[in-house]
Amino acid sequence: MLKKLLIIITALSPMVDASPLSDSAMRLINIGHEIGSRNVVLSGQSLLLKGAFAFNDFDAMFEISKQVRQGSTLMGYQPQEQAANKILIQLIRRSYDPALYQYALYLLDGSHGLTKDELLALNLFEESFTLHGNAKSAMMAAIIRNESLALGTKKPNRIDALITFAILNNVPGAQAYQAQYIHKDYLNDLKPDNWHQWISEQSL
Repeated sequence: MLKKLLIIITALSPMVDASPLSDSAMRLINIGHEIGSRNVVLSGQSLLLKGAFAFNDFDAMFEISKQVRQGSTLMGYQPQEQAANKILIQLIRRSYDPALYQYALYLLDGSHGLTKDELLALNLFEESFTLHGNAKSAMMAAIIRNESLALGTKKPNRIDALITFAILNNVPGAQAYQAQYIHKDYLNDLKPDNWHQWISEQSL
């Protein structure tokens, strides 16, 4: 089954609307792992493949990237970061928003098999915000610019527009970041060890 999942890396076709199969597939996969049933997991994986191939379901392809990245002791295969990243790259080329956001975070942390690249991360967050109105991406783009993580990108007007959009859309941490790191920029720098963790710790 893993080999079939990896075939998707080179089998993506033009974007169409997502199939409802991906949610059902993930429910089966999760239940299968909870009860230790390989057959139930295989049924879920088959649904993901059907969504990916029959319906060009980008949600299914994104879930497949997660499955490949995590690996599965039950199913007997190891995590494969590079294979998962290749799937994400194909989805990014089609401006699939969850892939844009996730890949940008990996680049910002330099994690999950990727080399840290703050400028590319900024470009992906900006694309996610511009094309999809992703408010979480707007906050991260504002942070990268404000902290000068990518040199030459600190533009106050752009930062204000991005963080204001994030605040208006109730992104956890956006208002606190504006108060502490934008309004008092001369006092503080934000340098978390891990951006994923920092984001998970934010609240409204």
